[in-house]
Amino acid sequence: NGTPFLAVVWFGSPHRPHIAHERDLEPYADLEPALANFYGEITGMDRAVGKLRGELARLGIRDNTILWYCSDNGGLPNVGATGGRGHKGQIYEGGLLVPGLLEWPARIPQPRASSVPCVTSDMYPTLLDIAGVTIDNQPPLDGISLVPLLEGAMETRPEPIGFWDYPAPGVRTPSNQWMTELLEAQKEGRETTEPERLRLDAGEITQQYPDDQFPGHSAWLDWPWKLHRIEDADGEVVFELYNLGQDPGEANDVLENQPDRTTEMRNQLEAWLRSVVHSLNGNDYS
Repeated sequence: NGTPFLAVVWFGSPHRPHIAHERDLEPYADLEPALANFYGEITGMDRAVGKLRGELARLGIRDNTILWYCSDNGGLPNVGATGGRGHKGQIYEGGLLVPGLLEWPARIPQPRASSVPCVTSDMYPTLLDIAGVTIDNQPPLDGISLVPLLEGAMETRPEPIGFWDYPAPGVRTPSNQWMTELLEAQKEGRETTEPERLRLDAGEITQQYPDDQFPGHSAWLDWPWKLHRIEDADGEVVFELYNLGQDPGEANDVLENQPDRTTEMRNQLEAWLRSVVHSLNGNDYS
């Protein structure tokens, strides 16, 4: 009906347990089952994206609809590497680097590629900018608007990107088990299986974190330079510095050769870490 809309689609695949549809296993019949199922899930997701694009075309809105896709983390060891050192769950490039794809025929009529680093935190400010929306009392943002990049006017990123792998366990979500149980519950007319699985208090801030301790592995990417801050369980901190333009594999630590740059980037990184803790404690949202 001509009304602008926002749709967010989270694909559960590829993710463990990898169980591809039979028709998506056919192209990988010569591979061992685990790898065939992994690739088969990607093929199924590819088909789903095609279905989405086809429906946008059928509705006659594809030309002026932004379709934006990326993964949520780097690849898995041995099966889904995205390039660089490390893999999913790590702050080295192999755990961070993924391709981002954006389709908007009305504004980007010809395909083009860019090597300007972007991050998922850029999505929100970019969409606000495109929509011409200003948010009152907007809390601090890590991302920037990528409209200049879409317009071909951004050749380098104007602000660094921060990363932090905080040493805290995630929330176990055995989706295959839970979704199977949920399907059976719905067949019986029940809305859910265990209400306690609904984390209705997820928005409540009950824990306060010190703003002078930054455990775990963090990094500050100011292209082409990337500074790592690695703090172990005993509080010992080491720094590493890489020039990704010359050393995309992060194999040659040049920290000792760049003392001034290291000091500046360290100060910026630790200021950002303090701001993250500030937000984590709720101080940016009261």
